[in-house]
Amino acid sequence: MAVDHKRRRVAWAHDGYGKEVLDLFFRQPTDEQRASIRAVTGDGAEWIDASVKERPPNAERVPDSFHIVSRMSDAPDQVRKRLRNQTRRGNDKTATEAMRGVRYAVPKNPEDLTERQDTDPRGQPYRSWQLKELLGTLPHQPTGQAGAKLKRWIFRASHSRIPEIVESFTVPALPEPFNYQNSNSAYE
Repeated sequence: MAVDHKRRRVAWAHDGYGKEVLDLFFRQPTDEQRASIRAVTGDGAEWIDASVKERPPNAERVPDSFHIVSRMSDAPDQVRKRLRNQTRRGNDKTATEAMRGVRYAVPKNPEDLTERQDTDPRGQPYRSWQLKELLGTLPHQPTGQAGAKLKRWIFRASHSRIPEIVESFTVPALPEPFNYQNSNSAYE
C-alpha cells in the first residue's frame, strides 16, 4: 500500500507484500512524479530500503513513527520478565513476590499504588515505562521541537543501562520519522 501523507489518503494498493509489490508501485508514476517523492515511510523491513534506493531518486527512507513507538511498547514488559526471572533464579522469595505486582503498578500514579504495588521510581521497570510514555508523545510534538526532544530521548534511552532499551534504540535513523510527522498506523 502506498499512502500520500500530505493528502492523507491511500494512493495505491495491491495484494501481497515485499520488494516485488513495492517495485510495482514505483513503476506506475512518471519520472517527474517519482522525483517528487520526498520520503518513504514503513517498518524496518530491508526490502523497503532496497526498493527505495533503486527507484525514487530524491526520497529519504524514513522509519514510520508508529512502528518505532510500538517497538518500545514491549520493552517495559520485557524488563519486568527479565528481572522476575533473575529473582527466581536467585531464590529470593521476597524479591520474587515484590515483582508480582510490578506489571500493573508501573503505569499507576504513585498515590494510587497499593501497599503491595509500591515500586521504586528509580527501578528499571518504572524507568522503562517512563521512556515508553515519553517516546509516544514525540510524534505529536511540533516539528521544530521534536528533533531536540528526540535527541534528548535517545540520550536518556542509550544511557538508561536497561539492556532491552539500549539494544533496541541505538539506531542511527531513529530521528527521521518525527521530522515528517507521518505514521502508517491509520492505513494498516
